[in-house]
Amino acid sequence: MTWLFSIIMIGYALVIILLSKEALTYPETKSVTDCDPLPFSIIINYRNEENNLPRLLESIVNQEYDYSLLQWIFINDSSTDQSTHILNSFKNDHPKLTVILLDREPKSASAKKDGITQAVNHITNELIITTDTDCILPSRWISSYNTKYKQHKNAHFIAAPVQMQQENNLLTSLQRQEMMALQLITIGGFAYHKPFMCNGANMSFTKNAFNEVNGYHGNDHISSGDDIFLLEKLASKDVTKCHYLKSQNATVITQPKNNLIDIIAQRARWAQKGSETNSRLNKLVSFQVLTMSLLFISSPILWHFSLITDKMFLSLVLVKVFTDFTVLSIGDQIFKNVKWKFVIVNFITYPFIVILIALKSLSKPQWQGRKINSLESLQE
Repeated sequence: MTWLFSIIMIGYALVIILLSKEALTYPETKSVTDCDPLPFSIIINYRNEENNLPRLLESIVNQEYDYSLLQWIFINDSSTDQSTHILNSFKNDHPKLTVILLDREPKSASAKKDGITQAVNHITNELIITTDTDCILPSRWISSYNTKYKQHKNAHFIAAPVQMQQENNLLTSLQRQEMMALQLITIGGFAYHKPFMCNGANMSFTKNAFNEVNGYHGNDHISSGDDIFLLEKLASKDVTKCHYLKSQNATVITQPKNNLIDIIAQRARWAQKGSETNSRLNKLVSFQVLTMSLLFISSPILWHFSLITDKMFLSLVLVKVFTDFTVLSIGDQIFKNVKWKFVIVNFITYPFIVILIALKSLSKPQWQGRKINSLESLQE
């Protein structure tokens, strides 16, 4: 038992802290204003997003970039609200913007993968960016990607940061700190030239590279994973062409979930793709986080029944405190504004959420009215 505890605790601390430390030292990308602008196509899937679209569309108008070089492709996934009406009005009101509206052609269990594939086949630009409708784009977002592609002319994949909207409440703080840790691990993976995580709300790739690896063929039976499965394919093809865009100017802001049920359902959907990935580092990190959460929750019971010693119990708590505090401190230097007043509550509650997510992922949870990993549509 002692050896098992030690391996899990030390492994957890080493993996998480080392990746976070590499994130801190990873070079930042500074936007260059005199870079010759490259043409981009931006792909956005949507389904019943009438509440989120106004914020996104406002940030699109505010982009500091040559409108004539941009294509904005929106793919409608059977929306039943006013989303399409909002987009049609936006297109008519902004004739200088190239806005293309498509309807998804269902071909797989993943609406987003279908949408991206359909859009890639439709557009002519070589450089592609994806984001989500619940995001707010910084004004120099595309300029930052332009700079990165100018610096790495052979790049075929670029990942970039995502942050949660800052709100002064416990639930948002928990999601924000979780997202911060995920971003640090993501950057760390790129720093080690072992990228295994990214976020489809903020990533870019080339049309040629997408077609060369046959897009999402082979994993389109999984509802999520439009990000990591493509990254995995392109990293396997040539990892030196995969880069991370570390810049505040490139950081998109996404909206937090408003209740715990939605948080768990969303994360369970993400977790479903874990068994399909070929990345050992991905599986190692997931295993360490899950087992550490299990140990943290069960340790008071084990200690009460004298199945572990006082020193083992104390060591477990101290290792987790040290690791979490170190990660948040590093994250605060990169992403700023950690809500430290919620840290203790998050420290105690998050392991329980991890376990609930793991249990939920064993089933087929619904997402946006549909069973995940299934062609069945429960609500059209």
